[in-house]
Amino acid sequence: MAHAVIWIIVALMFGLWTLIAWTADSVLGWPGWSAHTLAEWPLWLDSLHPPVWLAPWLPEAWLDDARAWLLDAGPEIEEALRAAPDLRGIAGFIVWSAWAIGTGSLLLMGIAGSAVVKMFGPKKAA
Repeated sequence: MAHAVIWIIVALMFGLWTLIAWTADSVLGWPGWSAHTLAEWPLWLDSLHPPVWLAPWLPEAWLDDARAWLLDAGPEIEEALRAAPDLRGIAGFIVWSAWAIGTGSLLLMGIAGSAVVKMFGPKKAA
C-alpha cells in the first residue's frame, strides 16, 4: 500500500511538472515576445489560450486576471524584453531539458521512497 501511495504522489507531481513545462514552453515560444512586435504585444494577449483539454478546468476569471496583469506590467515587460537577447530559438530546448532533469529526479525520488519502505517495512516470515 505504501508503495502505491508513493508512486501516486510521484505521478501527480510528474503531471504538475509536465503542465508547468508545457506552459513555460508555450509562453516563452509565443510570437508576441519578438523584438519587432513589442509595440503590438498587447494585441496578442487575446491569442493566449490554454490547451483545449485544460480550458474547461480553468475559470475564465483567472485568464482575464492574467491578461489584465500582463497589460498592467506591460512597460516593465517591454523594457526587460528589449534589454534581453532573443532566446526564443533555444527556450524550448532549455525548458524541455529542465523537464527531463526534473522527471529523472522524480523517478529517483519514487525509487528511493520505495526502497525506504522496503527497508523499514514489516519483515515477512520466510
